[in-house]
Amino acid sequence: MSQYEKLGVFYLGTENRKIDGQEAADFMLLDSRDLVTHAMCVGMTGSGKTGLGICLLEEAAMDGIPAIVIDPKGDMGNLLLSFPELKGSDFEPWVHADEAEADGLTVSELAEKKAGIWRKGLADSMQDGDRIRAMRQNAEFVLYTPGGQFGRPLSLEGMFKSPSPAAMADPELFQEVVSTTATSLLHLVGITNVDPVTSREHVFLSTLIQKAWQDSQDVSISTLIHWISKPPIKTIGVMDIETYLPEKDRFALALRFNNLIASPAFAAFMDGEPFDIPSLLYTPEGKPKISILTLSHLADAERMFFVTLLLNRIVAWMRTEQGTSSLRALLYMDEVFGYFPPVANPPAKKPLLTLLKTARAYGLGIMLATQNPADIDYKGLSNVGTWFVGRLTTERDRMRLLEGMADESIEGISRSELGTLIAGLQQRQFVMRSVRGGEPVLFKTRFCMSYLAGPLTREQIKRLVANQKATFAPSRSFQPAPEPIATPVPVLPPAQEPVSHSEQATVTPQVASGVAVSYLPGMPGQLYKPALAGFLTVYYEDQKKGISHTEKVARLTPLSQGVVACDWNDQLELDISLDELESEPPANAHFSGLPADARTKTSFTAWQRALVDTVWRDSSLELRQHVKFGLISELDESDRDFISRVKMAAREKRDIELDEIEAKYEKKRLALEERIAKAEERVDRVKGQAKDSKLQTAISFGAAALGAVLGKSLISQSTVYKSATAAKSASRTQKSVGNIGRAEESQDRVEQQMTLLEADMKKDLQAVSDRYETAADDIVTTTVRPLKRDVVVKAFALVWLPQS
Repeated sequence: MSQYEKLGVFYLGTENRKIDGQEAADFMLLDSRDLVTHAMCVGMTGSGKTGLGICLLEEAAMDGIPAIVIDPKGDMGNLLLSFPELKGSDFEPWVHADEAEADGLTVSELAEKKAGIWRKGLADSMQDGDRIRAMRQNAEFVLYTPGGQFGRPLSLEGMFKSPSPAAMADPELFQEVVSTTATSLLHLVGITNVDPVTSREHVFLSTLIQKAWQDSQDVSISTLIHWISKPPIKTIGVMDIETYLPEKDRFALALRFNNLIASPAFAAFMDGEPFDIPSLLYTPEGKPKISILTLSHLADAERMFFVTLLLNRIVAWMRTEQGTSSLRALLYMDEVFGYFPPVANPPAKKPLLTLLKTARAYGLGIMLATQNPADIDYKGLSNVGTWFVGRLTTERDRMRLLEGMADESIEGISRSELGTLIAGLQQRQFVMRSVRGGEPVLFKTRFCMSYLAGPLTREQIKRLVANQKATFAPSRSFQPAPEPIATPVPVLPPAQEPVSHSEQATVTPQVASGVAVSYLPGMPGQLYKPALAGFLTVYYEDQKKGISHTEKVARLTPLSQGVVACDWNDQLELDISLDELESEPPANAHFSGLPADARTKTSFTAWQRALVDTVWRDSSLELRQHVKFGLISELDESDRDFISRVKMAAREKRDIELDEIEAKYEKKRLALEERIAKAEERVDRVKGQAKDSKLQTAISFGAAALGAVLGKSLISQSTVYKSATAAKSASRTQKSVGNIGRAEESQDRVEQQMTLLEADMKKDLQAVSDRYETAADDIVTTTVRPLKRDVVVKAFALVWLPQS
């Protein structure tokens, strides 16, 4: 595992101590949990914002974190251009012929050149094809083109569905979703800058949408047109509908929406894959998705409409999830300009503000990017914890950014110094202000694993979608509902043996006393045949698994003249309820004969007992369970949603264990760092002593030699003393050299202990990764069966069914 490949950590590049990129320091690693408090990326065109965003999303994919990417400019589709083999032929379909011509190269030669650049760039940032391959294995990258048939379209059907019960149970959230939906619809038909309180059209449309959702009805534009023309309400407030919004005004509003759905341009919004947030985050098998929603082909009003509805759905989905401190998913918006202005209130601003304020509690991280720092609402961005600032050359942009960021964001550096630093940043260099505080960090982004080809053309998107081998069933979402078809009267299948007219009776045959008799409505004069109907309630209770479920069951079986009059395994495929049954037969009805057993109450008692036995044997709940985590699927929860829930639980448990491991090793690391510092200090001290000793020895020997020369031929007592001192100094010098060696050996041992400690920590971290990486593989199927006493008969009757 590479030095930067750590669990829950995003490798974004390398820190720099100097703006010229020299003196590269450690890897620039971002704790993924920092994104729970959201992030903002600001920089002029060409500063490298798109590259940083792609790097961050690549790291999310490496860590198995799903993401929804809103791509107004069309650059983020480059995430699909990752080639593990890094061959020139892989790059060739995506290089531009005009660029090759300008460089005097063929397209193939340019492709090979690009491949070489990527191989070198990845190698310089300690990456390779294996890492690209791992990224593609960990997540699925999908490119959607809402409102465009040239890619992978998304139907708007899901966007107008009634919100989840959790969202509707929150009055404030529900009203916000209703209001922003109405605002976006009006914006789409050219009615902009509406006030939700004073605009009659807005209040009227909000009332219609609210009523539909409260009545558990989904909304479509065709339905809205019908309701606008003929409102299902009589008053708004205390005023009747004609006074509040006359028919003439309603017709004008309906005409706007009718023109919209009649437009060929809008027809593309009606086809595509069913839209829902879980499907954008995970595949049906539970694999994380990076879903890129490219909007570059849409008009401004259509973009605002789509983004507003998307954000509303994300808010509603988010409220159904459990709270967590781990990163559950990412929402990335490549250009927020126009959606989050400082003064105006476009439809998308309100749900985006809601997400910035509340999403952190649910583990949803939001990252926004812009090249227009002067035109965003910094007050609304006060909940953003991490800032990435690239080069800004204009004084206005720098001043607006510095004014908008909180004072603590520039801790350790003055505003003027930070402004000068931002102005001098090079391409791919950013200053990061972390949510953890401290001085800003200067870093250079790593090389992207994805090929940065620039905005993708329609033909390129078509090729990408074809390569994805996507299988989806387009749906016509906004077609008017078909006229209801009269349901045919249920009839009993023809009997094996025809009943002669002489065996028929014009009055209901007598049955045992105390037996309930009912009739399924039919036509006058029809032949009726007997059947037994049981209506039961099955109670499932399992306290250990936390299951308490009630299921209603209806069984219908014919009564025959054979040896076995009643067989509950021979079911009639008729979906009937007690409310459909009547107590009196139709006029002039004819009735088949009853078996002899039907004339005794004991037969009906035995048949009811047999019904309970049959239903009890057939009743079971097949659920998915993760025993270690204590998780069990909900009754209406799909495999995809349960797998994603298990993976989220694994990530939460993993993060807790990672914190514990890092805390344990942090204490040991600090102790070793203190020992290393002391060892280095001792080595320096001993070296200093040795140097002084050498100098003293040299002086002593020099003095002795000089004394001997100047003392003429006789060796004086002083000369002898000096010679002895010199000898002692030489001995001390030799001893000091030995001390240096021992001190350096001691330092080496401590440093080796630090190396072993780091290796042990990586080993423990990897063990945690391996244990939780395959958590979804431990999902098993569990069966819950009711007790026999929990199968309760609510109604049991002889039912006469009309025969065709």
